[in-house]
Amino acid sequence: MKILSGLIKSTYFVFVFLGLPLIIVWVGYSQIWPLFTGEFTQQLGSIEVSYIQMAKFISSSWPRLAWQPRWYLGYPMSVLYTPFVPVFEFVSHNLWGWSYSHAYRWLTAFSYVGGLVTLYLFTRTWFKNTAAGYIAALIYGILPSFMGLLYPEIALDRFLVDLVEPRRFTILVRWGEGPHVVSLMFLPLAALFLIKFLRRGNKWQLLFGSVFTALVLLTNSVGAWGLLLLSFAVVFGELTENPGRWQQVLGRSLIFAAVSFGLSAFWFNPLFLATFFHEGGGAWGFWKNQFPWGWLLGGAILAIYFFLSKKLLGKIFGVSGSLLFLGMMFGLVNTYYGSGSERLELVPQVLRLTTEVDIAVALAVGGVISAAGFILSKMHRNLLGLGMVVVIIAGSILMGGRQLRLISDLPRFAEPAEKAGIKLEQTAEYEIAKVLETKVKGQERVFVPGNYGFYLNYFTDLPQLRGALFQSAVNPWPDHIYFQTVNGLDADITLDWLKIANVGWFVFSGPRETFHDFKVDESKFAAVLKFDEDRQGDKIYQVPLKDTSLTKAVPQAILSVKIPINAIDRTPIAQYVGILESSRNQLQLVEKNNGVYEITGNVGDGELVLVQMAYAPGWQARDKSGQGLVVSKDPLGMIAIKPKQTGAQNIDLIYGVSGQVMVGWLATLTMWVFCGLIIFKFKSPMIEIKPKMAAKENVEEETVARFCG
Repeated sequence: MKILSGLIKSTYFVFVFLGLPLIIVWVGYSQIWPLFTGEFTQQLGSIEVSYIQMAKFISSSWPRLAWQPRWYLGYPMSVLYTPFVPVFEFVSHNLWGWSYSHAYRWLTAFSYVGGLVTLYLFTRTWFKNTAAGYIAALIYGILPSFMGLLYPEIALDRFLVDLVEPRRFTILVRWGEGPHVVSLMFLPLAALFLIKFLRRGNKWQLLFGSVFTALVLLTNSVGAWGLLLLSFAVVFGELTENPGRWQQVLGRSLIFAAVSFGLSAFWFNPLFLATFFHEGGGAWGFWKNQFPWGWLLGGAILAIYFFLSKKLLGKIFGVSGSLLFLGMMFGLVNTYYGSGSERLELVPQVLRLTTEVDIAVALAVGGVISAAGFILSKMHRNLLGLGMVVVIIAGSILMGGRQLRLISDLPRFAEPAEKAGIKLEQTAEYEIAKVLETKVKGQERVFVPGNYGFYLNYFTDLPQLRGALFQSAVNPWPDHIYFQTVNGLDADITLDWLKIANVGWFVFSGPRETFHDFKVDESKFAAVLKFDEDRQGDKIYQVPLKDTSLTKAVPQAILSVKIPINAIDRTPIAQYVGILESSRNQLQLVEKNNGVYEITGNVGDGELVLVQMAYAPGWQARDKSGQGLVVSKDPLGMIAIKPKQTGAQNIDLIYGVSGQVMVGWLATLTMWVFCGLIIFKFKSPMIEIKPKMAAKENVEEETVARFCG
């Protein structure tokens, strides 16, 4: 009997942890396998090039990693973006000789496949039901987006003509949401260890879960939103299932959250948080306006749901939490699409959470299967195992046909550009970048719209007004300048803004550019700029800059200019430009090292040194004698340096580590020390509190354990 029992357990283990995961791996790999190969995407509208450029930025600033001068008037490397993907590319390039683009392709392809397996493991753990985990993974990996059933604009965003592919394929391959997809591989593992820690309190579950949570945070903000809401649903579910252990659940939740954030605080410092989440102003404003009555109503609805869940669903693992997660995710995304042209955002970048809605739907179906298993176990213990095997077989058959149709067509869209016959050197993006490279003199920036901006710094080192990820900007004006330029009718204000940003060359894009950002006629720019040449419909203009250097000696009166209310506040904008162009003294700016500049030239009476780069905490300046100079922010967020004397200047401008960044470093260092104490001093289980009410019937858990291990 012992031999037979051991054989059964071994077979079950292989089936659950090898057989089913291999099927799931095949589902993802057979759809995406060409992404493991090649150098670059054939989908030129993809934003993936921006994440590849970030690895180049890391390389060009290594090892100092101080300042990134090419996008958005410059910004600290500490606000580059969530760092996991570009750092992986950088490390892969230096360890294995991979190109940054190939490293990106390999990582995102691996995550596309791995995300299905981690979702299976998480769902199986949450519901304590293998069939629930398997079917959830198949639904997420094979079926189209649930939101696409409601909104044609989502369903029509696809590659296939007669079949809607899984949404996650589209966002990765067409739109380049690589960090998002990578984060969705880590997300289920973070939630899995959170559940285990809440239930058992093991210190290793805490540490592993906190590491995976930190990886989600350090990979993508959209995935972080999904994990935050899923974690809330998990904790809520555990409270409904174990109301007598509420102190234990909440205590473990708080320590899990603290350790997780502490491990990522070295990057999520106050400066990064202030820039990365400033795009959520609309969402924050909405919730602020709902206080207090909207918050009270939401709290009341949650309390009613908690009471009903505890009474009706409390004995079924994971069901109450999964339904809550579905309700939250659907509510957020449906509000955005259902609000029409208003596009109401309840959280930042909510339109990108459609993939998280698909995860929520898959989990909800897993909850239904878990509930069915619970009912079968109550009818007869042997029915549970039989019923779940039937579910696994039926699910495989029902979705297998669709999977075969997908893999017959989907992989060709993931093929690299070179396999699809696309040569980057023959694209409009490459041509415009290289033409501008021959024209730019000195330290002029360029203005290139849409897709040209995404690719510019993949092909050249030219600084530009914009870039690819405005969340990194520490200066508030580049995005407003861009919006006014492509939408506004006032040519004179546009010219002033181009001078303020030291833009020397301007491209009005024609039909070759992908996104067609311009909503105004070319005549607006022809009236104030000097036409240079036409490249197959792309018109290149020169901006009449008085001085192309990024550093200018200007009257101190520039500090008294009123901060513009918006990008069309004519009076202060014109006043600023007038002062900017009033000085006859010329200064030179030379980059000596990353974030280290030398300024030379003459400054007259009543003048200061203006550097047309973004001011950020951490800038320091010294004169040739080593004395520190006052560095401040001018009314438009540029760097202003007050010299100690007039005449010849020799100033070192250095970007160092700001106090805000050091706060993040200190928080992470403190957390690593705490984690060491957890490993060597703390015993498991952590925060153990005996329940005040009886636990569930042992027969129930034993029944589930017979099938789920």
